[in-house]
Amino acid sequence: MAAAVQWVSDQIITRGGDPARIYLMGHSTGAAHVADYVSRTELHKVKAGGLAGAILVSGIYDMPATSVSDYRVYYGADPARYAEQSSLPGLLATTIPLMTVAAELDPAGFMQQFDMLKRASCERASGCMRAVMLPQHNHMSEVYSINTADARLGNEIVDFTKTGK
Repeated sequence: MAAAVQWVSDQIITRGGDPARIYLMGHSTGAAHVADYVSRTELHKVKAGGLAGAILVSGIYDMPATSVSDYRVYYGADPARYAEQSSLPGLLATTIPLMTVAAELDPAGFMQQFDMLKRASCERASGCMRAVMLPQHNHMSEVYSINTADARLGNEIVDFTKTGK
C-alpha cells in the first residue's frame, strides 16, 4: 500500500492529477489493508500518508473482536498478537478523513466491525467518521453496484471526496 501511494503521489502531476486529492479505497480484505496503511504512520512514505481520505468497505479493523476467521491468514494464528496488529487504534488517531461502509446483508462479523468502528469513531477529537449502511446489498453486491443504476454507494463516495467528510 505504501509503495502504491508513493508511486501515485510521484506520478499524479504528470498525468494531470492533484497529489492533494488522492483517496484510497478497499473492500473486504482490501479494506483491512487500507486500514493497516492508514493506521500505521511508520508505513507512510509520503508526508501525512499522502491521502486526502480513505474509504473502508466491509473490512476487519479490530482483530481480537472479530468472528471472521478468514483474516487469520493475514494476521497469523497467534491470538496474543491480534491486539497489536489491529488497525482500530490508529484509525481512531489518524487525521486522514475516513468513510466506512457495510452492506445490510454482510456476514455478522463484518456488521459487528462496522458498528464498532462507527461507534468508536465518534469518540475521536475530529468526531464521527462518515458511516454508510447499504440496504439490500450483500458483501459483494455493494461494490459491484458502483457505476450502475444503483448509484447509492457511488454517490456517497463522490460526496465524500468532494467534502472530505
